[in-house]
Amino acid sequence: MLDGETGAVGVTEATVTRMVLAAMRADGGRTAVVDRGRELRRAWFAEAVPVAARGLRWHGVRAGDVGAIHLADACDLALAVHAVGAAGAVPAPLPPDASAEDLAVMMTEVGARFLLTGEETAARSLAAADASYVRQAFAFGDVPGATPFGRLLETGVGSGESPPPDPLRDTALRLAGPREDVTHADRLADHYRLGGAVALGEDDVLVCCGSDVPVRTWIGLIDLCLVQGAAFAGVPEPDARDLLEAILKYDATAVVVSPAKLRALAFDHGAVPMPGVRVLVTGAPSAEAAHACRARHGWTVSPLS
Repeated sequence: MLDGETGAVGVTEATVTRMVLAAMRADGGRTAVVDRGRELRRAWFAEAVPVAARGLRWHGVRAGDVGAIHLADACDLALAVHAVGAAGAVPAPLPPDASAEDLAVMMTEVGARFLLTGEETAARSLAAADASYVRQAFAFGDVPGATPFGRLLETGVGSGESPPPDPLRDTALRLAGPREDVTHADRLADHYRLGGAVALGEDDVLVCCGSDVPVRTWIGLIDLCLVQGAAFAGVPEPDARDLLEAILKYDATAVVVSPAKLRALAFDHGAVPMPGVRVLVTGAPSAEAAHACRARHGWTVSPLS
């Protein structure tokens, strides 16, 4: 159930991508993800992912191929991960801030055969690709030497569907440093665990900076918003002030931070006139910082576990 199908996702075909697409088709034109001044609409996402998947297959991507994903923009990341997965390939997300030398090692480690990159990351990831087994590159934005992602939306017609994955055995994500294969069942378990910790609804806006969480969690949080109908707002810069500006700009109801970022929010800035924000911390939150957030901002603090 990928292209044009509706209805619930059965247990034997359960993957996060199928859950995401089923939820997105039902939600119309509301905002799904915002980052760097860009906005990704839910209905467009649901239409674009299967078409991009066929475009990847038209360009030679085969079931089981590994695609390195080196992106800093949450909108592009969501599209890339689900398009690659829907094509029957394995997305291998790489840290956005990694050096070209480290990226080359990671691309080789995960066995990447193709790459999806963006304008912010292309200089490093294309240089790394030359020193790896990657032989084909796709890019969001204007990146010389790479096939534009938009081309996939033009050529993704009549290329057939990929075979359904085995949720318990087939790889849904491949991580580097060290290499780790995450099955579809693992990703579903992540999804339900995060859902229990964050408890999002259609009126929620979750703010997060990708540098504050592992890439697996970053993707999981975006997916949680896509399935639950919430909006995900990415924060490009790691400074706490940028996070505060995003909280105010997007009228956030929840935010995910590192323990260090929690202390910065609690002590390095004046009171924020937006009570009721839920702060989820990616480690053990400092009791002192948690108390300061409650007293100064009116925010609740809990671990993201």
